[in-house]
Amino acid sequence: MVFRKYRPAKQWGKVDTRVFKAILKARNLRNMPRFRIPAAVEAAGLTVYDPNDPSFFTPIIGTGKPLPDLRVDHPAFRVPSIEEHPLYHSTRCFLFDGTTPMSDGVDQAAVLSKAIVREGLPETVIHHAAHVDIPEDNVRDAILHGEKYDPTLEKLPRRFDPVLFWIQHIRVHGTPVIKRLNIILDNLSRSILFSEIRSGLNSDHIRLDRDEPLSATLPTVGSFAQSPLVLRFQPHITLQGSKPITAWATSDEVEETSQLQVANIAPLSPLIDLGSDHIYNDRPVVARPNTPLALHAILWSREQDQKYPWTKEQNAANAVMHTFGAAVAEATRRDTPRDLKRNPVVVKGVQIVDGKVDLIAFQLNTLNLSSEDSTKNIVWVEKACPLYKPKPFYEQLTEVPHVNMDTWKKFVALLWNK
Repeated sequence: MVFRKYRPAKQWGKVDTRVFKAILKARNLRNMPRFRIPAAVEAAGLTVYDPNDPSFFTPIIGTGKPLPDLRVDHPAFRVPSIEEHPLYHSTRCFLFDGTTPMSDGVDQAAVLSKAIVREGLPETVIHHAAHVDIPEDNVRDAILHGEKYDPTLEKLPRRFDPVLFWIQHIRVHGTPVIKRLNIILDNLSRSILFSEIRSGLNSDHIRLDRDEPLSATLPTVGSFAQSPLVLRFQPHITLQGSKPITAWATSDEVEETSQLQVANIAPLSPLIDLGSDHIYNDRPVVARPNTPLALHAILWSREQDQKYPWTKEQNAANAVMHTFGAAVAEATRRDTPRDLKRNPVVVKGVQIVDGKVDLIAFQLNTLNLSSEDSTKNIVWVEKACPLYKPKPFYEQLTEVPHVNMDTWKKFVALLWNK
């Protein structure tokens, strides 16, 4: 819901400021009468000290003892050094946190994750959602819950017009874009999980966590650098089950990928869009770490920047790296190493941006990202699938005339796959 609050006429303008400055200048130029000691004080023989005198405090504290500075040891005034942080490491890491777009899109993400990209989801996966019992009206209501019915009134960012860029638009109040999309993801995922239970296809009990941090660490960035690679972010929804997802690609298909070459983005370096930091977790961070669960899927949303919006390729690359980080966290969450050649990790990712959905399935076959190991990972990418047409954040969406049911079926098929 977008709402424009009542704003009265300005009570203070540039004319008032000039008048105020003139009055203040005249007041500062006015000479105040000199302070004189009252006759009664002089008659009493009292000593009067001038507080502006530099030696005013000398009789009190003496000449040898300066006033103690209580701010030196007080924790409220002391800025701790970065070395005192409990997660500080002397080795600087390469960091991916989803805040910087990939310059070369999906190819750059494939190089960083050492993955072979396959466009589209397999037909065997989409076939499971051929008969979905979720009507279009339910999907439309789930979208309107976030776009129209939510009563949140927060101050939204100021609108930026790339054409009339010198105009300052009025600030409006409403539901932030991230919160709208998170509400939509909540409703859609709940509808899918309940529909799976009703249809009898649910063979596992799914655990759902919201806004849980996720972090994974690899010892090196393949053959590009010897520093650790840290992937950390906070998906809105984390789905976990008691059984891991069955591998999408067989061992023979994985063996065939060893003959294929990962995308080449030369002369660009795949590390140019990664950050660096000394503070990171060297152990994986996953929701419910002490429970014997397997990570199935993560769902999150992004808000486009008004001045520098990301392209479809950059959004898809961001989704690939998020899902790759979740797969690495799942593969390294146990104390005992996992044999990825026999039991590869499959994690699914769903990203929604401006009414478009990026569907990702990542099969992790190896944690060795160097060129010495010929085994490669596989990622299935379904990018920028239109689900519905939103309005700008400063306008109110009152109805959803059309929902792309093909995108919805792919969404359902991805989450139904176990």
